Amino acid sequence: MTASQARSALERGMTELGELAGRARQSGDMLRIACVQDKQDRAGAVMEVATGDMLVVQDPVVDAPTRAFAGEKLAEAAQQMNGLVGQARACQGKEEAASGQSSNDGTTPLTNMPQDPTGSGPPAQRGLPPIDPRPPVASPVL
Repeated sequence: MTASQARSALERGMTELGELAGRARQSGDMLRIACVQDKQDRAGAVMEVATGDMLVVQDPVVDAPTRAFAGEKLAEAAQQMNGLVGQARACQGKEEAASGQSSNDGTTPLTNMPQDPTGSGPPAQRGLPPIDPRPPVASPVL
């Protein structure tokens, strides 16, 4: 990925995150708004780092190895941005709705474990605590 491709990918990602944030605000769902806002904040941090790398790539005084390293960092920033955009889309719920899955599904055990101290059975069923064979120790402070 060239530096110009990475730059355009970063710009597209920020644009899409802005659109997703606008849609989340229109929906009024606070969880969705917070989720998308978190991804947008993280993308802003990625852009701050990438801006410095873009300047290094465009500087004619910089040597070739430094410019190549900055280009690699830009490509990585573009991949991170794509990941954040995907996560922000998942905040919207479109991917979960398409797959028929929900993120709030869970399983709960039907019975308590036999040695559960919070169980509803009498103490005889739970058993007595083990007896410590060591003798009591006196306090060092008298």
